[in-house]
Amino acid sequence: MKSRQPARLYQRFQIKPIAAACTLLLVSGAGYAQEVTDTTQTVVVTGIRKGIEGAIEAKKASNLIIEAVSAEDLGKLPDSSIADSIARLPGLAAQRVDGRPSAISIRGLGPDYAGSVINGREVVSSGDGRAAEYDQFPSELVNQVLVYKTPDATLVGQGLSGTIDIRPAMPLDFQGRQMSVNVRGEKNSYGKLNANGASGVGNRISASYLNQFLDRTVGFSIGFAHLDSPGQAKNYESWKYGDYVGQWGAGATGLPAGSVASQGFTASNVSSKQKRDGLMSVLEYRPNKNFRTEVDMYYSKFTQDRVTNQWTGDLGLWADPASAYSNVGTSSLNGNTVVSSGTVANGTNIIDDKNFNRTDDIRSAGWKSELKLDPKWTTSLDVGLSKAKRHERLIESIATAQPGKAIFKFSGLDSESDPGWSTNQDLTNPAQVTLTNNPNWAQLVTPSYTDEIKSLRLNAARTLDSTLFSKVQFGINQTRRDKVVNSAEYSLALAHDNMAIPANALAGTTNIRMGNIDNNILAWNVPAILGLYTATSKNPWDAKDQAYSIHERVTTSYAKLDIDTDLGKVPVRGNLGVQAVHTQQLSNGFAWNDSSTPGAPGAGSVIPVTGGAKYTDYLPSLNLNFELMPDLYARVGAAKTMARPRMDDMRAGADQPKLTAVALGSSVGTWSAGSGGKPDLQPWRAKSLDFSLEKYFGKSSYIAAAMFYKKLQTFIYNQTTTRDFSGFPNYSNLTPGCPVSNQSCNPNLGTISAMANGEGGKVYGMELSASLDGSLLTPVLSGYGVVASVSGTRNQLPDDNNGNKINLDGFSGVVNSVTAYYEKNGFSTRISRRYRSAFTASTRSILLSTEYSSHIDAESQVDFQLGYSFEQGPYKGLSILLQVNNVTNAPSAETAGPEIGGNGKGLLPWKYNTYGRQFLLGASYKF
Repeated sequence: MKSRQPARLYQRFQIKPIAAACTLLLVSGAGYAQEVTDTTQTVVVTGIRKGIEGAIEAKKASNLIIEAVSAEDLGKLPDSSIADSIARLPGLAAQRVDGRPSAISIRGLGPDYAGSVINGREVVSSGDGRAAEYDQFPSELVNQVLVYKTPDATLVGQGLSGTIDIRPAMPLDFQGRQMSVNVRGEKNSYGKLNANGASGVGNRISASYLNQFLDRTVGFSIGFAHLDSPGQAKNYESWKYGDYVGQWGAGATGLPAGSVASQGFTASNVSSKQKRDGLMSVLEYRPNKNFRTEVDMYYSKFTQDRVTNQWTGDLGLWADPASAYSNVGTSSLNGNTVVSSGTVANGTNIIDDKNFNRTDDIRSAGWKSELKLDPKWTTSLDVGLSKAKRHERLIESIATAQPGKAIFKFSGLDSESDPGWSTNQDLTNPAQVTLTNNPNWAQLVTPSYTDEIKSLRLNAARTLDSTLFSKVQFGINQTRRDKVVNSAEYSLALAHDNMAIPANALAGTTNIRMGNIDNNILAWNVPAILGLYTATSKNPWDAKDQAYSIHERVTTSYAKLDIDTDLGKVPVRGNLGVQAVHTQQLSNGFAWNDSSTPGAPGAGSVIPVTGGAKYTDYLPSLNLNFELMPDLYARVGAAKTMARPRMDDMRAGADQPKLTAVALGSSVGTWSAGSGGKPDLQPWRAKSLDFSLEKYFGKSSYIAAAMFYKKLQTFIYNQTTTRDFSGFPNYSNLTPGCPVSNQSCNPNLGTISAMANGEGGKVYGMELSASLDGSLLTPVLSGYGVVASVSGTRNQLPDDNNGNKINLDGFSGVVNSVTAYYEKNGFSTRISRRYRSAFTASTRSILLSTEYSSHIDAESQVDFQLGYSFEQGPYKGLSILLQVNNVTNAPSAETAGPEIGGNGKGLLPWKYNTYGRQFLLGASYKF
């Protein structure tokens, strides 16, 4: 594995030569632009070029700096999910979850920094944060996605890095009836990895209908999409490295002094099935030019069933007898001496079978009415409701190999992709692989989430007779958001150890093959043996992190002036506005009381606690669009922006709140807690400046260069901070007070380790993007085209209060994408590649435990499609499409420094996952 040292910005622009070539192509082809424009005005464009032209049209017409994705046709976005489409936009990147692009980062900043709306209304999240999971939105039901990189005073729910707005098709914007049907079969290249898991075959079916009635005063659209998608994954994880003998006194023998070794490993196959049924509908009514009303609705039910067959090798560094190493080989890796090969005795083979189910139910509805009072005044009312429910169930059972201890041979532990493990024990024989209580990992976990947003918005607008301002808008938006998270956890115990797996539950064997690992393990039906276990409540103190509710009441008042004037001979459009955002937030949760004071009530239980805050933010914004020459625009944006904290970081729960005497023998004590949430946590806040220069050539080509700068006023990171403990029970004989040195303090304030606000820092970068139609250069290249972008982002943050470097969650320094396509005479083909450099991410497991600062390696994914559309004859309207996603089977890899000893900042292999290729073949018919 190569050392990962940061390089300079210009060195990381991997497609810089392409960008330069694109610029030369456009300059040389500028003379053809008018000819191409005149031609395309008389041609009905469909397919790939229609999607590109729609996106460019939205970008060009906007007064803001935006990016856009437009459907190629009704019910036909170009990708399997909208997450794929969004991830290729300039400055945007996707983070994969179980192999599927899901969360979206804008301009190097993680998903939590972005706002998410559907048709202009805030959208719920089925997770425990705020970031939307975009793979849950069927691409077939989305007509357009707008990504606002600069804010607008009338846009509610904005983020710090940008805002993603999902738009359905509005039926009165179309001419005549349109209907389409899509059918595709899907196959994963890994096939069926687990004997007791789902197959590698699935399907996708969608249908859309749109029409107008009553002399085009009523419009109606509806779309349905069904997804039955296979998921297959090969996962490897090396238990973290460390100098456990020299630093922590492990009894292992045969390890070189000062080396770092892994405690063990897990290698698993995961077979899953994702099923989603989505429905989106819009009803419009426009009886005259003075009144319009529309109702839009979205519904999605997303279920996931996942089976994991996992081989675990516990090397037994602390066991008795402890692990004994021989034939040890070491490697030097990023400042660490790594034990990379050898043989180890006295280990334990563990087979860990898991069954996981998840159901997400998302509903969103909105009703907007607009009334024109007179030629100048217009009012509108917008009511919205969005709700998400998510339920999960994890069952985990454990078996070990008998008899005796295991011997492992290993190699390649200095490599991410080629680790090798083998063992002397047979892991396929039911007589030797038995269910066990040691280790006691068997469990049942049932997390649940609900998230609901209710919104009400009143808006008024008046046209102005001014040489500077063309319109004024003002209004108020009220949003109520309530999120509840709960997780019940149970330990599962057998009546006695080493129980045979019932014959009716056996499911054959699973082959674990990845890197230099090739081993077979026994598989069984986990739910079928649940009756063998007795469930008891597990870790009641975890309620401090896993049971909480967040309630927000946000009132946003806004005003905006639209600018339409001339600066000399230069037309200037834009807007000037401000938002006043008043927030009331309240969190309910639990604190763990482990008081050992004799007779103290409530010892060994959780105690309800609460907390919250009120604050107001004023967010001014300015957007100016200068048309320097025909089709040459310079856009400038300046604003103050914010992003609300993750909701799980706002939980009220805390661990072991207690009073500690300020001095020996004192009856006065100060509060402290080991860890918890911070219910008065405030947002990330920043002042931003944006600039974009854009040149358009006809309808399907442009080049653009953009720069941005964000000065962070506040950000959020884990630190030791203060919290108000006035609502916590006091079980000690101490009275909350102040140290002698600070008699004026608030006695209810104490210390806690939690996510809290910091100050200072900046994020800045630049973006280059282009869409090039080959006919700009020569008519011979008509039908060919390329869309490309590259962005580089940097950040400078102060050190935390312990002097350590702070990593922005989800921050990638370099993001680029390139798409080459050909479309003519019914034939079409496209190949796309997207890349993001290594980044730090917070991952949230189903056990609600957050892992901060995991280093995810650079990722590059390639997708391909080939199609043919019948443009005339009896089959007109029929299209055939072949898609291959993840063509190179790109891995997802994570690295981390040693847990103890060695060079703590020297990254070592940790997790390595691959998900196979997706093949889709199908047809669509439009009529």
